[in-house]
Amino acid sequence: MASILDQYEATISRTTTSSRTMRSSSNMNNNEPVSSGYINTRVEDEIPIFSKSKINFKPQEPITHLCICNNMLCMVMSRRLLLRINLLDPDNVDEVDLFRGDDEVYKIYLDPTGQYLLVSLKSEETLFLSANSRRPKALNKFKGHKVESVGWCRTASENTTGPVLVGTSRGLIMECSIEAGEETKFFGGSVDQYFKQVFNFGKSDNQSSAVMGLEYFSTATRSNGKSDYCIFAITPSRLFQFNGSIYNNSGDVPVFQTIFAPYENIPPRYIDLPGFIDNSQLIFLYSSKGNTMQVPTQFAWLAAPGIYVGDVKSSQAMDESALQQRSLVANPKLISYPAAENNNPFAEENTNVLNIVLTEFHILLLYSDRLKAVCSLNEQVICEDVYTSRYGQLVGLIRDPILNTIWAYTERAIFKYKVVKESRDVWQMYLDMGKFDLAREYCRDNPANLDQVCTKQAEHAFEKGQYQESALYYAITQNSFEDVALKFIRADKENALRAFLQKKLSGLKENETVQMTMLSTWLVELYLNHLGRLRENEERDPESLQKCQENLRKLLAQGRLKDCFQQNCATIYDLLISHGDIEDYVFFAVLMQDYERVVNHHVQNEAYTAALEALRKQNDISLYYKFSPVLMQHIPTATVDSWIDLKDRIDPKHLIPSLINCTQSGHREQWMEAVRYLEYCTTDLHCTDPAIHNYLLSLYVKYQPESVTNYLKDQGEDQAEIHYDVKYALRLCLGDGDEKAKPLLRRACVTIYTVMCLYEEAVSMALQVDVELAKSIADRRELEEEDEELRKKLWLQIAKHVVQEDKDISRAMKFLQESGDLLKIEDILPFFPDFVTIDHFKDALCESLAEYNKHIDELKEEMDDATTSAHSIRGNIQDTRNRHLVVGETDRCWSCGRQLLTRGFYLFPCQHAFHSDCLWIEAKPLLIDTKREIAEQLHRELAALNQSQSGQSDDAMKERRLRRQKLVLQLDETIANECILCGEIAVRAIDKPFFIDETDDWS
Repeated sequence: MASILDQYEATISRTTTSSRTMRSSSNMNNNEPVSSGYINTRVEDEIPIFSKSKINFKPQEPITHLCICNNMLCMVMSRRLLLRINLLDPDNVDEVDLFRGDDEVYKIYLDPTGQYLLVSLKSEETLFLSANSRRPKALNKFKGHKVESVGWCRTASENTTGPVLVGTSRGLIMECSIEAGEETKFFGGSVDQYFKQVFNFGKSDNQSSAVMGLEYFSTATRSNGKSDYCIFAITPSRLFQFNGSIYNNSGDVPVFQTIFAPYENIPPRYIDLPGFIDNSQLIFLYSSKGNTMQVPTQFAWLAAPGIYVGDVKSSQAMDESALQQRSLVANPKLISYPAAENNNPFAEENTNVLNIVLTEFHILLLYSDRLKAVCSLNEQVICEDVYTSRYGQLVGLIRDPILNTIWAYTERAIFKYKVVKESRDVWQMYLDMGKFDLAREYCRDNPANLDQVCTKQAEHAFEKGQYQESALYYAITQNSFEDVALKFIRADKENALRAFLQKKLSGLKENETVQMTMLSTWLVELYLNHLGRLRENEERDPESLQKCQENLRKLLAQGRLKDCFQQNCATIYDLLISHGDIEDYVFFAVLMQDYERVVNHHVQNEAYTAALEALRKQNDISLYYKFSPVLMQHIPTATVDSWIDLKDRIDPKHLIPSLINCTQSGHREQWMEAVRYLEYCTTDLHCTDPAIHNYLLSLYVKYQPESVTNYLKDQGEDQAEIHYDVKYALRLCLGDGDEKAKPLLRRACVTIYTVMCLYEEAVSMALQVDVELAKSIADRRELEEEDEELRKKLWLQIAKHVVQEDKDISRAMKFLQESGDLLKIEDILPFFPDFVTIDHFKDALCESLAEYNKHIDELKEEMDDATTSAHSIRGNIQDTRNRHLVVGETDRCWSCGRQLLTRGFYLFPCQHAFHSDCLWIEAKPLLIDTKREIAEQLHRELAALNQSQSGQSDDAMKERRLRRQKLVLQLDETIANECILCGEIAVRAIDKPFFIDETDDWS
């Protein structure tokens, strides 16, 4: 249970904090409230930004000094006892006796890593203690210098501190480096490697020049191995900056001598604040973003007039000659100390600030009896934490530079401050200051606050006449859409209104289709109105006209608005037509893929090429069928090219109306393009539709009769494979036509008759054209193989034509030779006229008789040869029946090498002999698959017959023997038809390997 004093202290602290917060809020909200769509649900009693909690630690003696870095806490008691506590293991307390005698500790300094501790004594001696040491080591080279400040190296290692800057009470800046060393070195020598002066403020400063604060850090790294550094130092009334570059790992000491050397003759850059305090303090705030603690972002200087704060600019590498005059201080300002306000009637307030702590947005000021938190943005006190005298007076306020924890301590207690949402009200402060970008940055996680900032910024821009910018900010707020739109309409700022609608439209979700449709339609109308005004003054500002049209088309082409425009396309079409914007009307139709409307528009305006281009851009084939008749009338070549580009995606049958329509006029270009496309369909696309082939044939007959015969020959003569209607083709070729084309068409008729197997009609038609053509039909191979009588009839028809029509008797005689053996002189004699004498064909008669005699002699010779062959065959058969072979008892099987007579065997005429089973083994791999299967089946059946011999009747036994003999004969025909060593079966196996299995060897 808390004591009465604890409750009293907590009450005083809450009362003070609440009053500060209420006053701060009232100051911030003096302006007119901003209307937004959010409800402010902020409760009055929020958790304070800075809240303290007492550490469960009771010191045995009063605490005089305390410092914390990287979770390592070091405190000094009044009896010169040093306690070191690792806050990660607070139960393990390390006690170190610093010294003996009457000396006192002046100040202690702990490096950022928490490894090294410097203890400055009032006797102007300095002690050093490393993390692994329990005995402090006196730094002999420090003797005679009272250390007022230390600038630690932030990259110290476990063995050495690295270069350290030390400020003394006499205005000297010294540089040293201290080794951690081992315990034995305490007796062997000093651990301070060097301790050298690098600058002296006492030469130029008549006032107190004690160096009260030191800090250095690297700002940039150069390609030549150098690094730029900046060093800050303070005296009670001045803030100095030193800039320069040094070589990394050069080994020269002092390291920073090259930075300070130029300032021996040229005074360094400094800021002078009047007054004097003996506890002046310089602190830096390092950014924790990206886990880097190398470059600070802010600084604070505790000076006599107040607290001088500012930002530390990030600096890039620059010319070394300009480094000395650069300043890294940005946005500096002096914050006065808060006025004394004491809400506790029982306490007296001490106005002297002991020390300060800097956070991102606040400065904590420690007094002897209280702590005040001042906002560094608006310089207002946001809270005041009053301490009672129960634990003694406040001694110090510190901050862990690594972990950003804040600690306060009195003589008898240690307190830790918890920082909760330090930036919670920063957005409001930046808003009141007019820094809208920063205000938005610090309220991104709070939509209500962000809305207020954007609304305020929009109003501010509107008042300044920046209507475009105002519209963009209004669009991301929750303000009434109607009010904002009316505001721009009343101000006659159509450009800003368009920007507002455009931004509002981009922020809508995909499911808010109604709002998207409304805004997009309104925007289209606004753009069309603006385009209309610009077109009236097109000569004055053509660039604005082009830009406005591009913006309209970008709006119409937005993918997320496509569904809205498609559902509301009639309205958009009406708007475009009402404004006479035909160009954008066509553009919108293309976007909506309403190509029928686009093509129809171009056709009505006789822009046939543009219509065809529109057709090419779309994938609806039905539009080709619809508009091709018109396009073929005017641009047949380009239209056919587009059809060909589509290949088999377009159905040629549906294009026949377009082709018929264009060929009726008889213009050469049109029917030639129609023929070109139909030829493409039949040759490249391999179209088999009879309608296509019939129409192509009709065009050939009408316009290109010379191509008919070639087409018919390409189609072939098999009626099952041709694709045109032969009867329709015959009617076309037999129809009335040009006299010049008739011979060509008659030839075509001959081909068609031939396809229809009407050879007599084909010969009859061919005789009207060319006798040679008729002869080629009569000599057709299929007629020679099938119907010799028909061939003779055809040749007689040709001969009759030659004798009666041509009346060429000598040619008729030659004709007998051309017909082969089909026609004789007696066959064509009836065709000759009565007055023809025998002299004209006497030779033919003689030749005919001679042929008959020759044929009779050939038949006699064939009969004699046949009789001789019959006698020879009978003799061979008789010899074969009487042939035999002798098998001796020493004869062996050619396969296994054993005696042949031991079991059944086969003996071939070539004297090769094999056991029955050996022959089967040798012949099996040489047989073809079918014979091998037959042989295996015969073997299985023989085995089955051999197993079923007992217990059968005589008839069954007889039938079994007959069956076995039949099977044996079949097996002999299968495997013993020829010798496996010298027969054809061995020749067929010559390409087979000796060993099938690769693992077999030759042994």
